[in-house]
Amino acid sequence: MSRLIPAAALIAVMGMFAAGVADGNAHEMGSSRCRADIKRLCHKTPMGEVASCLKQHMSELSPACKAKYSK
Repeated sequence: MSRLIPAAALIAVMGMFAAGVADGNAHEMGSSRCRADIKRLCHKTPMGEVASCLKQHMSELSPACKAKYSK
């Protein structure tokens, strides 16, 4: 039974880490507004460079995503 406690703690920490990474990626991607544009135009772009990729494709972005990155 004592082995279950460390395993449960490890699972909890991994879950928190995954949630933090997902939240950070969603913020960088402009939340859900740009999800389809990222898949279509920047799917091979490293995560830290997605905003730059979207700005390079400004004329091809959906109106909602364009509003996010035209600032």
